[in-house]
Parts: sequence; C-alpha cells; structure tokens
Amino acid sequence: MSAPQYFFGELIYFEAIVRFLFSHIATWLFFMALLFNFVRTSISHSSKKEKQKTSNTFILSLVMFISYVSAIPIDYLFRLTEATSLFYPKTFYLVLDLVTIWILFHFFRMNSCVGKICKRYLLIALSANSLLFFLAQLDLFLMYEGYKELKPWWFWSLFTVGINTFDLIMVLVLVIQKDFLGWNKLAEKVKGANRALN
Repeated sequence: MSAPQYFFGELIYFEAIVRFLFSHIATWLFFMALLFNFVRTSISHSSKKEKQKTSNTFILSLVMFISYVSAIPIDYLFRLTEATSLFYPKTFYLVLDLVTIWILFHFFRMNSCVGKICKRYLLIALSANSLLFFLAQLDLFLMYEGYKELKPWWFWSLFTVGINTFDLIMVLVLVIQKDFLGWNKLAEKVKGANRALN
C-alpha cells in the first residue's frame, strides 16, 4: 500500500480510495445507464408504445442500480474493518444476485418488446454471475477446509473476466436496447421447440 498523502491538510489514502471506486465500476456504469434511460424517458414525446418502451428500460435500470449500489455499504464496512470471513467474499453477492433475479422475475412484467429483451438479458447475465459466485465460494470453502491447496488456477481468471463481461453485457443491453448477442432469438427458439414437443 502506498504512503498516505496530505491533501488540503487532511491525511488521505488515495490508493484505498481508487481501489474502492474501481471495485464498484459496474455500479457507476449502471448509474450512467439509469441516467441515460431517465433522459430517454423524460424526452419521449411520442406514441404510447414508445413511452412504454422507455419506461420499461428505465425501471429495469433502476432495479439494477439499486441492486448494485446496495452492495457498496457492506463492501465498505468489510474493507473498513478488514475482517476476514469464510462466507463473506462471494456469498453476499450470490444472495444479492439471486434476490435481484427473483424480484425481476416475479414483480416486473414488461409490456414492450424492448423491455422483454432487456429483462431476458438481465436474467441470463445475473444467473451466470450467480453461478460464478457460487463456484468461487465453493472453491474458497474447499481451500479453507484443506481439500485443495491455495494457489492460483484458471478459474480465478475465468471468474474475474466472466463477472465483468456479464456486468458489461447488462449495462450495454440497457443502453442500446437490442438483442445484440442473439440470446432473445435463442430463447424464443427454445420456447418454440418446447411448445412443439408438448
């Protein structure tokens, strides 16, 4: 850790501040998506269908921002106390993602096609994040119990890249509002295949 610096007569640990802000970059991106969709909603003077589309993505942006911003106080308290816990590192994020999935699935019905696409992308990406958090927590548990040794392996890189990639996908779908990866088309084909079997 770098030495603290004096700034306007106060002792400040810049490295800790930068590390904290960088660890919450996804929250800032969701905030930007929320603001973008707020502006899009407020300037929408067109048809009822267009207003419905913009309000659906605004609501989804708001839910995602609240979900991600609610993790900041807990993360801050953890870093402040520097407590170590077997269950902290990934379990809280796993539970938060699962609660967000449940809320999106049960309480928000999207009326527009764009809203349905965005909701589907969010549910898929949050499910993938939840799986990665669960596997990372399982890995830490096995190391803690001594079933495997504590050394870096390929999953840690996969976890880091995967979480950030899925976060970026969620932000992108809320901003561009298109089925840019084809997940919606694939889900519709799977639904159609299931209906044909029944």
